[in-house]
Amino acid sequence: MDKFANMQAFALVGQTESFAEAARRLNLANSVVSKRIKDLEGYLGTQLLVRTTRKVTLTEAGYTYMEFVRKTLDELEEVEASLLYQTENPVGTIRISLPLSFGMQYLGAALSSYMEKYPDVNVKAYLSDRRVDLIEDGFDVALRLGALEDSSLVAKKLAHSRLVLCASPEYLQKYGRPQAPLDLREHNCLSYLNLAEGKAWPFMVDGKMIWQPISGRFASDNGDLLFQSAIEGSGLVLLPIFIVGEAVERGELEILLQDYERDDFNLYAVYQHTRHLSIKVRTLIDHLHSYFKDALTCALL
Repeated sequence: MDKFANMQAFALVGQTESFAEAARRLNLANSVVSKRIKDLEGYLGTQLLVRTTRKVTLTEAGYTYMEFVRKTLDELEEVEASLLYQTENPVGTIRISLPLSFGMQYLGAALSSYMEKYPDVNVKAYLSDRRVDLIEDGFDVALRLGALEDSSLVAKKLAHSRLVLCASPEYLQKYGRPQAPLDLREHNCLSYLNLAEGKAWPFMVDGKMIWQPISGRFASDNGDLLFQSAIEGSGLVLLPIFIVGEAVERGELEILLQDYERDDFNLYAVYQHTRHLSIKVRTLIDHLHSYFKDALTCALL
């Protein structure tokens, strides 16, 4: 069994959802592609594809195996290009996970400038505040904000930001201004569900970080939605400065409890620990580090 040829056929069938299209791209007969998939499934002892008269779809096992195959073929393409052309230019596809709000505001230009610099690289960017598993979900690199959890991943700091407590002038006039984290017990807090499940906010008190329990009537896993609610005067909100900064400058929000702000809210690039970091991942991380160092103003970080 030619495992590599079978993997190529499987990748194309899974990508195109068509045996005929995969056969056309490989310049093979449909029957040959079908046999390669059958041989691969027999070797693995599991069904990878579900075939109907209209389309072909991946099984759960197929999705898992597709991530492995995709990464293997991408890395092989990069190594072959390096050997053939004796170049350090990256080649292949990068899958990157980005924080939603930060990605929407800043990563479009950063990734576009990277692809302009390295035209042989394709980028697939997935925006979500969910902390993905790089290995299980098949990502090459992820950008993360805030303190990092202990893990086997390697992290490179790209920029420093601020996590600030805010409220609208209207809310503060009506309900008063908190003077310390304990005062939050008397306020309606608009909580971010991905931070301590929306039940507590971090602050620095006497040089130590504490988690102040909070409560409120509105919680969300999206910072922009909480931001809009805060502008409307619904309550206090704890958000990164890059979300609220312009509203603060316009006077629509006021920053509170600055003496209690945590000091470890940074932007990191995280990736798997490997003996040889791929050229595409290394160049992307270096590019983002340079971009955030030179292109972003301190006012929003």
